[in-house]
Amino acid sequence: MAAIEADFGGLVLFSYPLHRPGFPDQLRTEHFPQIRCPTLFMSGDRDPFARIDLLRENVKLVPNARLEIFKGQGHGLLAVLDQALDVAADFIKQIK
Repeated sequence: MAAIEADFGGLVLFSYPLHRPGFPDQLRTEHFPQIRCPTLFMSGDRDPFARIDLLRENVKLVPNARLEIFKGQGHGLLAVLDQALDVAADFIKQIK
């Protein structure tokens, strides 16, 4: 939500908690349309905090957003951290 109040050059989100586990009807997306900077969402396809179908749909609410999905990963991307950091670095280079 800080990206709404500040003029960020870009935003990188690792495992954004889209909803509480077991409560996919309680989305944390009210602020998404107000994010104006380029945004990278990175999530595992088995994250209990972000059902992947819901994340795919709701990322579209953020102008200039990109979604990177890591197969077989849950909440947190430690097992693929090097790969996630490479994706983040490429994203940052593209928005400069």
